This record gives sequence, structure tokens and C-alpha cells, in this order.
Amino acid sequence: MSKIQSWLIAILALIALALIGWHLSNVNDDSSSSIVDDGYPTYQTQEAVTFVYDPEGKLAYKLVADDVKNFADTKLTWFTKPVLTTYDPNSLSGTLKDTWAVSADKAKLTNDQMLYLYGNVLVNSLNNASQLQKITTDNATVNLTTQDVASDDQVTLIGIDIKSVGMKMRGNLRNKTAELIEKVTTQYEIPHEQPNP
Repeated sequence: MSKIQSWLIAILALIALALIGWHLSNVNDDSSSSIVDDGYPTYQTQEAVTFVYDPEGKLAYKLVADDVKNFADTKLTWFTKPVLTTYDPNSLSGTLKDTWAVSADKAKLTNDQMLYLYGNVLVNSLNNASQLQKITTDNATVNLTTQDVASDDQVTLIGIDIKSVGMKMRGNLRNKTAELIEKVTTQYEIPHEQPNP
């Protein structure tokens, strides 16, 4: 074998070893990453219904949405047309009493159980005897653990014979409270009593 052939075989062997090493390094990189960050959801579904129970086994809330997309890499879940229904934790055994229905155009659920509502947010009381009947705003947040609700946009509160508008709101769905914070205007409607004939 000539000296040139020996050098040629050695160079080709080095090239082959380099290609094998490069290929193995790419294979290991791909298999070591458990979450693929390609901009696509980890899972998605349509017409989803989620039930969440408290530690005592009582239904805490139900979340219905037209479309759900979960992104494991960012630990976010997006909902289209979500409707959150909360339930009274103090309801008697065997009876289930829904208290609020919260809807929006879109919502984002974070890993710390914060639900961010975007567009046409509507909070409806499901109890006709409640003094606070409806809350409307553009954007709001709900802490699903404590049921604290907040908005830094203009908020309208509608109750029995009252309508209030303010620029910020803080409240709690479980305690059935809402407080307007800035530039509050209120309209009262005093019911007229019919005189006895």
C-alpha cells in the first residue's frame, strides 16, 4: 500500500469519526429536552368541561370553554369563551348551590391558579336574592383559590335598585363583596309605592 493511500484512508476515517460524533451529539441534545418549545400547545381540546374540588371533596368551581390550549413550557393554559361557575362551600351536604357565573372572550390560567379574563368580562350572580347582581368590565383577574376578583379597568356594578361605575375594583366572589376604588358614580332607583285606594 502506498503512502498516499494510507494518508487518504486515515483522512477518510477521521471524517467518518467526526460525522458519527456530530450525529450522536445531535441525537443526545434532542432526547435530553423533555419539552419541545416550538410554539405549539402541549395539548389542546375543544368543548372542555373541568371540575375542581376543594380538599374536603366539595365542588369548588366548574370551568367550561369552547377551546383549551395548554403550553407546558410556559405553564399557561388559554381558554376561548370560558364560563367559570363557582359554588358555595358552605352549602348543606347533598345540595350544590352555584353562586356566580363568570364569562369572557378569552382567559389565561397560570400555574399559581390565577385566571386572567380578557374582553367582555361578565360576572353574574346566580342568586336572585343577592344585592350584587352583575359586574361588567373589559379585563379582570380571579384567584381561583381565594376567589378574590380584581380589575384595573372601568367597572360597572349592578345591584337591586343601584348602578355604580368606577375605574378600579377589588372584591371576593365567596364573600359576595365588590368595592369600586376610583372615580365612582352611583345611581339609585327608588321604587315608587302605589298609594292604597
